[in-house]
Formats: sequence, C-alpha cells, structure tokens
Amino acid sequence: MVALYVTSIERSAGKDLITMGLINRLKRDGFDVGYFKPVGHFPYQCQDGITDKGAWFIHKLFALSDPISTVCPLVITPALIRQNYQKPLTGVQDKIRAAFDVVSDQKDIVVVHGDYNFSEASSFGLSGSNLVQLLNAHTVFVERYSCDFCIDFLLELKNVIGPPLMGVIFNKTDPADVEEIETYVINFLERQQMKVFGWLPKDTLLRSVEVRELAYFLGAEVMACDDRLGSLVESFLVGGMQVDKFITYMIKHPGSAVIVGGDRTDIQLVAIENGSACLILTGSLYPNETITARARVNGVPLLVVRGDTFTVAKRVEAVVGKLSLQDKRKIDHGIDLVDQCLSFKSLYAALGLTPPEGNHQM
Repeated sequence: MVALYVTSIERSAGKDLITMGLINRLKRDGFDVGYFKPVGHFPYQCQDGITDKGAWFIHKLFALSDPISTVCPLVITPALIRQNYQKPLTGVQDKIRAAFDVVSDQKDIVVVHGDYNFSEASSFGLSGSNLVQLLNAHTVFVERYSCDFCIDFLLELKNVIGPPLMGVIFNKTDPADVEEIETYVINFLERQQMKVFGWLPKDTLLRSVEVRELAYFLGAEVMACDDRLGSLVESFLVGGMQVDKFITYMIKHPGSAVIVGGDRTDIQLVAIENGSACLILTGSLYPNETITARARVNGVPLLVVRGDTFTVAKRVEAVVGKLSLQDKRKIDHGIDLVDQCLSFKSLYAALGLTPPEGNHQM
C-alpha cells in the first residue's frame, strides 16, 4: 500500500480539485483507492454523526465504502482549539493512525488530503511533517507558480521532509509562466530530486462562483430574480467610480458581478442595462422601485448585504476561485483538467505503482 499526501504551502491552492482528479484517475486505472482526510475544519452533520463537509462530499462523490468517521477522524473547531490550548489533547496521533489503518486495509493507494496547508494542526501535533512520518506518506505539493517564491519554499521543505517530498503540481498557472516552467523550472527541480508532475492553467470556469454561493457567503438578502441564482459569475467590478469610467469597464467585462453602494443608483442602472450577472448592494441599503423593476426585466439578481463596499469586496475576493463542492459543472471540468494536464506515467513511476493489466491509460 502506498500513501500519497496532497498538501500545499498556502491555502486555496487547489488541493480539493487535485485530490478528486487523482482519485478519479486512479480508480479508472484499476487501483483499489482509499481516501483519507486526517484533519477537517468544517463541521457537517451527516447521517453517521459530525464530520468534515469536504470529506463527506468526496466520500459521497466516489461512493467510498470506508466509514466516514475513519475517513476524517478529527474535525477541528474553535472550541477544540481553545480546549487544546488549555490542556493539550492526548492520543490524537494514535487516533489518526488507527483510522488510517482501517482506510488503508487492502488498498493499493490511499490519497491523503490536506485541508488548509502544510502547517495546519501543528498545535495538535499533526503538522505536515508529523503526518508524513506517521503515515509513511509520499508527498506532493499543489502550488500556484510565483517565480522563485514557491520554489524557495519547496527547497526548504525538501530539507525538512527529505525524500518523501516527491514533487509539485502547479495550479492556476498563467500562460506567460509556462515557458519558464518547461525551460528552466522542471530541470532545476529535478536536480533537487523533485518532480514537476504537471501544471493546470488558470481557468475561468473554475474561478467562477454561483450567484447563490455569493448570496450565502455574504449573508445577502435577495431582492430580485431569485430564479437566476444558479448563474455563474467569472469576474467582479467595484462600482466606486464616476459613471463614464464605469461604463468603459462594464463594456470590457460583461457578465460581471458589480459590488456597489446601495445609494449609487446611477451605477446600479448602468450595470443592469449592460449585462451584469448580479448586483451586490452594500451598506444594507435597499434598491428603489425603478432599480428593482429594471433588474427583473433584465434578469439581474439584486443582493443586499451589510458592510461598506471595500469590506464586501475583500470578502468576495476570499471566496473567488474556490471550488464549489456543490457545482457538478465545475467538478467535472476540473477532473477533466487534472486528467489532461498531469503526467500520471511520471507519478506512478515515482510511487512505484503499475496499473493492473488492461487498465493502462497513459
């Protein structure tokens, strides 16, 4: 049995996507695959009790047979963090190892899913370094390529982790960086005993967010067109400028969600009449009858939220690019990207895996 730990230096690098893509391809190639998320952070009530929402979704998506309580044995909550600060929890590593033994039984490979980043759960004795040793796991990092910044981090982590750090998958890659990766980075990292197993491009669909997600995330009140909440938003504009300048931006970015003060009816009307996907009205200020009527005619949802425009824009920025675990369009598209962009031949060789006869799809 082989354990493959998928982690990252930073949050929101794309570990969920890579994890799902890996499980999908490994299963198609004929391997008996286990999935393990040692630490979760988003409590979710399911039929079998409290678990992590992301772990539950992947467990359900791939119809995995292992009990969800063993797939994700520890969910960290603010209360548990405070409890651990007061008196360190004991037996946590034993609990993780026991659950992993159940999941890994009679499997060819277990994909171990890091939730936040490599340092997560360090206060519980479950940092990435601890998990690599505890589970005897090969490690692959999922990173956004940012020149020497992420390379330096990877080199330092290689010093800490050693041979278990096999390599990296670059995600959300700018087209301008591909030549540099192919010409210089791959060869350089291979000299450091690290592989580049592939890179995924920046993708507009994967960066999109459902209007419904925005409404939920922002705690918004929907004032018009609640039947259009399934629309996808791929870009955002902040309507804090003069109308003539805003019109120019709106023409260049049709289909954007517009974040604008609830008192800026001039900007609101321009956005509605020029194809905005939705309006996010800040300051808890409700639209007037004219704005509401035009929004309904044009099919533009109006979301009223608390907070000033700048604060709301920062909150929106935090959710953009995260893979919605409820959107099948994005999941299927993301899994296809992983299938196309990763070198599974190289990955299998590094892991010492050989697909069963008749299942080789390299």
